[in-house]
Amino acid sequence: MMTRKVEQSQTPMLEWVAAGIGLALIIALVFVIGREALRERESEPPSIEIKLGAIRQSASGYMVAFEAINRANGTAAALTVEGTVARGEKIIERSQATIDYVPGHGRAGGALLFSHDPRRYALSARATGFQDP
Repeated sequence: MMTRKVEQSQTPMLEWVAAGIGLALIIALVFVIGREALRERESEPPSIEIKLGAIRQSASGYMVAFEAINRANGTAAALTVEGTVARGEKIIERSQATIDYVPGHGRAGGALLFSHDPRRYALSARATGFQDP
């Protein structure tokens, strides 16, 4: 009679550690996706702040870079940005730009074009309107 030796396989400890890390990552991923899906993101309207950047001379006058920063969850589409150069109460020139899309807690950039040098006047910019996507 012949006896067979049955080998008992043991799973190495490193495999258990890797499986545990993988399981933890999957649970964390499901939690984050589930939380985001259940939250009402669009209930809060966009809150747009315009930050002015560098002023450069261009072929047609002066270009003022800007960044539109959305501080809320809501999304803004077709965001209109208006910039003015003024001397005291008198507005010397207006410029307008439209940004297609600014996501919630996102940023988008653009430029306003002026024929007068904005460095010689009071320069300001603000968001004047948007659409719901």
